[in-house]
Amino acid sequence: MRTKLLLAAAATFFTLTATAAPQGAGTERVDVVGAQPRQVQMAPFMFDNVQGLFELEDGRMLTVTGKVDGKTRTLYADFGDGPTEIVHVGKSRFVAVGKDLRFSFERPNSRRLPDTVRITNLAGRYVALAQR
Repeated sequence: MRTKLLLAAAATFFTLTATAAPQGAGTERVDVVGAQPRQVQMAPFMFDNVQGLFELEDGRMLTVTGKVDGKTRTLYADFGDGPTEIVHVGKSRFVAVGKDLRFSFERPNSRRLPDTVRITNLAGRYVALAQR
């Protein structure tokens, strides 16, 4: 019985190591594609309320604009270097498409419009703060 188990374990080991070994002389190509943020349905008032001008700490302006094409609403953030699409990922949070940026729009309880935007990288490190 032990012999059969040892033979089965050895056969499994050799099979796994043979399939794990690289095939060829390193000629394979691996394409790595980054994860795309999962878009969440955005309420119409959210689309309207986050648009506007926000002053960054360094004096630059963050401009958030929107475009409506039929039933599709798209938001763009521009730091002065050209607009970048931002995707709503939930609870006043957006992620820039193709950039390592996350936007969190914050509003005081008494106001409907957000007055602060916290900008972080995808790892959660602080990048900038913008005020309306």
